[in-house]
Amino acid sequence: MVKKFPRGGCAENGLNPKAIYDFVMRAQREDLGLDSFMILKGGTVVAEGYHAPYTYETPHVEFSLSKSIVSTALGFAVNEGKVKLDDSICKYFPEYGKKAINKKITVRHLVTMTAGKMVGMAATRHKRDWIKLFFDTPPIAPPGKMFLYVNDNFYILSALISRVYNESLVDFLYPRLFEPLGIEKPFWEIDSFGHAAGGWGLYLPIEDLAKIIVCYSDYGEWQGKQVIPAQWVREATSYQVPTVKKGQIDVTKGYGYGLWRTSMPNAYRAYGLYGQFGYVFEDNDTVLVFNSGIARDMRLAAAINDMCKTLWDEPQAEYEESLRELTASLGDKDDLPSNGRNRYLEEKYNGKALFTKSGTFASMLCATMSTVFDEHIGHLDLFRLRRDENGDLFLLWREGEFVNEVAVGMDNTYAVSDVSYGQLKLHACVKGAWIGRNVLRVIVRFNEACMMRRLDFDFSDEKHVKVRNESFPDLGNLAAYYVDFSGFPLPKPLDALLVKGIVPAIMTFGEPTFRMKETPVVIGYYDSFRSRKE
Repeated sequence: MVKKFPRGGCAENGLNPKAIYDFVMRAQREDLGLDSFMILKGGTVVAEGYHAPYTYETPHVEFSLSKSIVSTALGFAVNEGKVKLDDSICKYFPEYGKKAINKKITVRHLVTMTAGKMVGMAATRHKRDWIKLFFDTPPIAPPGKMFLYVNDNFYILSALISRVYNESLVDFLYPRLFEPLGIEKPFWEIDSFGHAAGGWGLYLPIEDLAKIIVCYSDYGEWQGKQVIPAQWVREATSYQVPTVKKGQIDVTKGYGYGLWRTSMPNAYRAYGLYGQFGYVFEDNDTVLVFNSGIARDMRLAAAINDMCKTLWDEPQAEYEESLRELTASLGDKDDLPSNGRNRYLEEKYNGKALFTKSGTFASMLCATMSTVFDEHIGHLDLFRLRRDENGDLFLLWREGEFVNEVAVGMDNTYAVSDVSYGQLKLHACVKGAWIGRNVLRVIVRFNEACMMRRLDFDFSDEKHVKVRNESFPDLGNLAAYYVDFSGFPLPKPLDALLVKGIVPAIMTFGEPTFRMKETPVVIGYYDSFRSRKE
């Protein structure tokens, strides 16, 4: 991938480098979970930063920021006269028009999150008809009367466009959006029928995401050509409906078509879970783009808001070089000790399968992905450590139908391996170290998935190995976040109960400490299992 944006300094482009410097320092000090960021003024990148193993080329899961791209697709369909905002969605899904309530839902209701249905994120999607799931869900409010943040609204829009144009959403968008902006066809998770997930599941490198946000900031123009219809940009980024009354401040200021108004004057943003942000400041010709992995991203949003208080002040040019040095030295996210190798335990467990029992949500991927993925992911029940003839270490795990093996970097650098969950292809960046006499720590970062999985293999009891399992972001904080964001925020006492009582119980099942039993050496276990599966 070739960098497309010109690069320049903050001061020469009218931005205050100290504001950005202070923000980056705060992000590190408060562990705000930044994977990468890019700040642009007038289409010029004035600051950017990447924590290894992330780079400007790394495709990154965008979670709900995907909705803004679905909205863009709808804008093309409306502009081409193929879809009307006030059409009943049953015009496009006539087989579900028997229920009067479904006939009352319009395309506009979907794109403004006012359809009145609440399809829970925990409702399993595995090999189900997602369209039927939406239409069969009973309403909890009349269409148009209440803002309810529901991912499936945008899935239905994705399926609608595919029906109208008889092609996938990505194929539809390629000649209209991606190709004009110089974006290669991205990966977007699909259901069993080939429809893009819509409300989630899009993966983009940060520079490609920046191209789309910059195009919005220029009212749909890109390099002198009108790409996104200008009228759609104006409507989509304008206040269309009220949102929630409580919660993080930038979700309380109104919603357009797949985009949010913010608490900052004349600004809007595209927004996805765990800190996937694309901000446009209409009066300042400025765009901010962030890819992150943080459990409760309101802290990151607060830091961004604070940065913007001085971002357009008189530039303090003496911070220019300090900012460049800081962003160039961000380094990697996981520092491990150099305690040497425990050759005895590595040899003792070489090739042995460690079995356990686990629950539905016990996956190497975070629950945000596993609960809404078309493939069945979870029930992680086996680990195996292997050393090859060169002494290099490998980790194998099995969950459901999927078996993956990755190299483990033991010199405090990531080893990179391909990982596959059906249609989803990821790069696992893995490093490990013996953090105690009997404890091997392995850190797995699924590069595209903005998450970290930490496994501590405790061999103190050599017949019953424990594997302590943690992730960032974790399942418990996802539960707390989802309640806050649902439109029904809990009173403080109940919120405290959720965090202190219910969340730990969820963690017991979702991210358990595995108690493993070893078996004899399994020669060719991985190959034999894979052939049996095939």
